[in-house]
Amino acid sequence: MLRKNVIEFLFNGKKYQVEKFILLIVFWFVVLYLSIVFRISLLALFVPVFTLVVVMSIIKIMWYNKKKNIKTRIVDWIGMTLCLIVLMAMLFLFYKENKLENAVYDVIEEKVGNETFTIEFIDEMENKENYIVVGYTIKGEHTKYLEWYYWRDGELLHDLTREIE
Repeated sequence: MLRKNVIEFLFNGKKYQVEKFILLIVFWFVVLYLSIVFRISLLALFVPVFTLVVVMSIIKIMWYNKKKNIKTRIVDWIGMTLCLIVLMAMLFLFYKENKLENAVYDVIEEKVGNETFTIEFIDEMENKENYIVVGYTIKGEHTKYLEWYYWRDGELLHDLTREIE
């Protein structure tokens, strides 16, 4: 009985609409909380979610609809296709973000040598295209460093450094 209810909850589009909507709102607040408090990237949170949605859509189309003799609606195919497109775009952005972070770590590691450092933030400046500002600290020092770079062709080109006491 419980298994049947769970299957109906997951795959039946008509039943449990209010419950699904409430759970969606709760889920959204949990994701926002996790991303803000634990500083987890929204991309890192939504990639598994969209993967799960795509898998559930495929199961619904291939198994549930056939089992219940329900004609697959165009909306199901469109939803799955949109989720796949969003998932691919998110993976591309995640790859791009990691490439930038790795380049920043390499440049700063080369600059400070053997000393331990912590990168506080990496931000793209909105007023200039491909302009990155990086804030970092070196362990044992009270000075914060701000560095500006141009991000071109996968390379960081140093522009300016400021020290903040």
